[in-house]
Amino acid sequence: MFYRLHRSRITTLALVLAATSAACGGAASTDVAQDIVVSDSALSALPVATITDGRLICTADGADRCPLRSAVANWLSSDRLAVWEPGRPIFVLDRENPNGRTLGSIGQRSGQYSYATAVGMLDGNVAVIDMQRSKLVRYKLDNTFVREDNIPRPDESAAPGFSFETPVLQSIAAQTDSGTAHLKVQVLRSQTEVGGTTVLDIPVEWLQLKGRDALAAAPLFPALPRYAIDSDKTIIWTPADSFFVQRRSFDGKVRWTLTSDRRGVEITQGDIAARRDEIFRLTPAGILKPGDLDSMVARTGKRHPAIGGFVVEPKGRILVASAASPTRDTVDYVLLTREGRPTHRFVLTGRTHPLLFAGDSLLVHRPTEGEPWELRWLRLSLGK
Repeated sequence: MFYRLHRSRITTLALVLAATSAACGGAASTDVAQDIVVSDSALSALPVATITDGRLICTADGADRCPLRSAVANWLSSDRLAVWEPGRPIFVLDRENPNGRTLGSIGQRSGQYSYATAVGMLDGNVAVIDMQRSKLVRYKLDNTFVREDNIPRPDESAAPGFSFETPVLQSIAAQTDSGTAHLKVQVLRSQTEVGGTTVLDIPVEWLQLKGRDALAAAPLFPALPRYAIDSDKTIIWTPADSFFVQRRSFDGKVRWTLTSDRRGVEITQGDIAARRDEIFRLTPAGILKPGDLDSMVARTGKRHPAIGGFVVEPKGRILVASAASPTRDTVDYVLLTREGRPTHRFVLTGRTHPLLFAGDSLLVHRPTEGEPWELRWLRLSLGK
């Protein structure tokens, strides 16, 4: 799931903003908050997990349902998942269909979806959030269309979605004019209803808003807060600007907090040049104003964020990734127990995008040597 900002400078910021939620499962409860502090050297000394290729799901050729560049995935149950790219078909993987079966069909008619931004289970049905049509489209597990309903949106910054089986509403807004933006996450009963329980409300310090308009350009490599909703009514989150990961209950009670003195890698001149070029190429004509890119460079710090994202498995373990760099070939990962204790580390190529994680398997979307992207399971061997 992600949020996008709109208008003026905010449209440019949409190119660098992507707060994602990950599917996750039950975590052990504790009555006393645990403060876990681990040094960078201790993280670097963790046992190394061995990574090997597993089952190939598909390779994108543009004519099939395989995601081309921007795969998204979510658990529908402990042994069933959905994978898709917004604007392309959704396919469901389970034991009977290890390489997937298509869910519904792409289109503008009732019972179809045109641009799926989230997929999850709701009241026993597979629910698809089609934000192009502002519809919640539901299917039975046998692919039979059930119904579709309108999705109300409190404002343009609100993005309904799923975190595992939990319906959520995510927004980015300033609480006062000319104020610091806040990432707000609400847990809902259904995306068709207005109002829910706020489980996260954190400032995004580098983003100041007046209404929907940003008052300054974004840094080239901003820290993007991340979160995941757990089935035991806890939320795991990180501000990403420091090595800080926390699990707490919906009522704000902290279960554990992991911190480290680990910092993000240094931002090089090559990183800056590559990011400037990317933003220039991808920004729609007429959006960038003279001096915008220079302002973004001026607001860019010396280091990348300490955390680039995380993936949570249905049983609660967490993979924490360092931030990717345009000029660095690899990304470092640390594996945590569901209680927040680091146990292993490993490295993946920088363009490998982990989607889901369970047991000894990690589902990734990555480019092949010939450049077409593939969807594949990797196997993690943790040794003894």
